[in-house]
Amino acid sequence: MKCRYCPRTLRTKESRDRGYGLVCGRKLGLIPPPTPRHSRPTAPVTAVTTPGTHPDQTSLPIQLTLLKEN
Repeated sequence: MKCRYCPRTLRTKESRDRGYGLVCGRKLGLIPPPTPRHSRPTAPVTAVTTPGTHPDQTSLPIQLTLLKEN
């Protein structure tokens, strides 16, 4: 079966059911563009520093604390 907008052959069942392919559908606005999987932050992200860390430190030391029983 051929695409109704161009001479390409439709290969998938979904495109044959629609009557047009993915390329023509996107080009004509019939199929919406893909959405990004991960949204990017709109504002620049700054590093949070605490009094116990210096700016060049890349990790925080893990300190285990034992819970006191009352």
